[in-house]
Amino acid sequence: MLITLGILWMGSACSQGNLSDPALELRFSDFFHLPVGPGGLELSPVLQQARGRTVRLVGYMVQQEVPVAGRFMLAPRPVQMSEHADGDADDLPPATLLVYLDPDQQGWVVPHMRGLVSVTGVLAVGRQEDPDGRVSWVRLQLGPRSVRGAHADELAIIDDGHPHHH
Repeated sequence: MLITLGILWMGSACSQGNLSDPALELRFSDFFHLPVGPGGLELSPVLQQARGRTVRLVGYMVQQEVPVAGRFMLAPRPVQMSEHADGDADDLPPATLLVYLDPDQQGWVVPHMRGLVSVTGVLAVGRQEDPDGRVSWVRLQLGPRSVRGAHADELAIIDDGHPHHH
């Protein structure tokens, strides 16, 4: 069953692009050139050409013991990270997408959703290291109206460092 983040992400395609220019459908299998050569993983031409465009991806939200405010991860298969048991190590698939909420929503935590989810936003490609040390190669920036229409009990908002529901 496909759960569209339409409840959480209403308007993200419209806010990111022109209505006459629909989002490019991208698959996780489009991320890297296959088969993998002796030099390791190489970004695919499809992914390179999608850089800076509004794209739509369908995948599984990575389940984290401690969600990070302002972002979540999407992977091609269900993944559960056990940060406390494994330390900083994780077994994320190479084709994992970091999905960032709008800068005005950086204090918001998106709760884990089971099953396939669909996200639409602007794709960024290239090595980037977050302040917490996580390195990503593929990121999706959601628009300012991405969480418009969410039910109050679906999002926890961080305020003064203490999570609570609104």
